[in-house]
Amino acid sequence: MRGPTLKELALGSIGLKAEHRNPTGSFKDRIATVAASLIRQDGLTGAVGTSSGNGGAAMAAYGARAGVPVILFTVAGIVDGKLQQILAHGAAVHLVSGLGSRGRTTSHVAPTIADMAHEHGWLPFLTGGKYLPEAMRGAETIAFELVEQRPSTDVLYVPIGGGGLLASIYRGYRRLATTCPRLVGVQPSGCPTVQRALNGDTSPLPLVDTTISGLQVPVLFDDETVEAIVSTGGWLVEVEDQDAWDAQRLLAREEGVFVEPAGATALAGMLADAARGNLGSDDNVVVILSGAGHKDPTAVERLAAANRPLTISAGDIREAFSRIRQ
Repeated sequence: MRGPTLKELALGSIGLKAEHRNPTGSFKDRIATVAASLIRQDGLTGAVGTSSGNGGAAMAAYGARAGVPVILFTVAGIVDGKLQQILAHGAAVHLVSGLGSRGRTTSHVAPTIADMAHEHGWLPFLTGGKYLPEAMRGAETIAFELVEQRPSTDVLYVPIGGGGLLASIYRGYRRLATTCPRLVGVQPSGCPTVQRALNGDTSPLPLVDTTISGLQVPVLFDDETVEAIVSTGGWLVEVEDQDAWDAQRLLAREEGVFVEPAGATALAGMLADAARGNLGSDDNVVVILSGAGHKDPTAVERLAAANRPLTISAGDIREAFSRIRQ
């Protein structure tokens, strides 16, 4: 059965924060542009870091513009659209087995890269407040814009991978000394790092069981993730991968908005809350759309699978038009 469209939901208002429209197609541009400026400002050699795709694409692009080298250690299962985008900008890429899927490997790689970067005068491009607090301030500007664009926002839905996006938005509102909306973190159920952290367990997950590229992070890289949720009266929503795919389809077919599954995950959480009655007619909601649709070709194929083109001759155009318009 088809669910309600966004226009049919009985809420005060719904806003979509279009982070997928940044230059390289994700909110990570906000972080990478500050990182590139820090490299130039501090006389560092270049950037070295980890990535599941979007952060690497952003850093590769801004590194190219700044004229500095970028070395990335990415998850072995990085989707091809993101990998090709990184390579196109000239960054050096190494695929690391177990990174992103295994907690022990991921928790070991990040501090190793941070130490290595500091030893050799490079910037550690690890997108979490724990490792790169100055550059993460770039993502705080989302809060600055929302204060101007949607000052009435009551509830803000944010996708969670390593936690840096949600925590940065929280810090942005605090920096402005203004009331922060209830922050709702949305995470694939196959990567329950936040639920564990809310229960006091911040150890890495042994394994991750989700296909949502960009949210396959078995450890939280930002220590303020839990505080951001709890102190604002927010909550956590866990969704299945299918929920994210359904939200991606809704955005494409009903709103004309093209995002990847990770970019639609926050909307999946909002839709789940609306269905459960957790949102009311007075709530003014904003949903963060974090990454563009072209990032994940496999997800695009899934989205378009039931809508294949037909090959016809020029003489069949009128017949084809008549068949479809009826």
